[in-house]
Amino acid sequence: MLKSLDARAAERSVRERDAIKLAEHQRDAGLITHAEYADHYRQFTTWRKRASRFNTVLHQYLDLTADRVRRVHHDSVAESLRSTLLALAVAVDDHRQAHAGEESLADTALWARLRLLPWPTADDAGHRLVDAVAAERSRRTAARHHENSSIQYQGSHVTGENVDVADLLLEITDNAEPTCDRSQLVELWKQRTPDLLESDAAKVAASTKKGSYATYRLRRSLTFLESHGMIERNAEGDTAKVTVINRNALLSLRRQWDVARFALGDAEL
Repeated sequence: MLKSLDARAAERSVRERDAIKLAEHQRDAGLITHAEYADHYRQFTTWRKRASRFNTVLHQYLDLTADRVRRVHHDSVAESLRSTLLALAVAVDDHRQAHAGEESLADTALWARLRLLPWPTADDAGHRLVDAVAAERSRRTAARHHENSSIQYQGSHVTGENVDVADLLLEITDNAEPTCDRSQLVELWKQRTPDLLESDAAKVAASTKKGSYATYRLRRSLTFLESHGMIERNAEGDTAKVTVINRNALLSLRRQWDVARFALGDAEL
C-alpha cells in the first residue's frame, strides 16, 4: 500500500514537472502569455509544497515499515554487524596506509585476515571485506568525479554533482535547523571544488565577468533539487537562504546513488 502510494507520487511528480516544462516552452514560443505561464508556475509551486509535505510523512512511514520488517527478519542485527565490521576494516586500512612501509607483522597479519573475510549478502555473491572497503572509500569521494556519474531518480537524470550538493545540504542542516545562509553554502562548495575554480570554464567566466563558475554549477544543482521539492530558496531581508523542506528525499537520493554505484548485493555500505 505505502509503496504503491510512493510510486503514484513519483509518477505525479514526473507529470507535474513535464507540464511546467511544457508551459515554459509554450511561453518561449509565444503560445501562451507570461501571465498565463506565471499562473501555471504558481499552481506548480503550490502543488510542490503540498507534495513535499506528503512525501515527508510517507517516507517516515516507509522507513518505519522497513525497520519493522528488518526486526521481524532479524536483519537489523545483521546490518549492525556489517556496519561494525566495515568500520573496523576501514580503520585498520587507514592505519595501514598511514604507516605504509612501517607495518608490524601483527598489522600485516590482521589486515590479511580481515580482507579475506566474506562480506555477507542475501545472494551470497562471494564478495570479500576488501571489496566492501574499496566501495566505501569510493563512496566517500565526490560523486561528480565518478565516471558516468548519473542515475535516474523519479524519472529525472541525476548527476553526481547533484548528489554532492545534496550531501552538503544534509551536512550543514538538520531537522532542528533546516535553513542555511546561501553564502555559507557557496563558501563550503568552493572549498570542496577547488578544481572548478581552476578549470578552463572558470577562467573564461572570470575573463568575461560572468561571475563564479563554481557558483554557477552550485546554482544549477540547487535548481534541480528545488524543482523536485527537496529544498526552497528564499530570503530574509538581504540574506539569501536555502531551506531543506524534504530531508527524506535528499536521503533517498543519496541512498539510490549508493545502491546504483556501490552496493555489494544487499549490503548497505
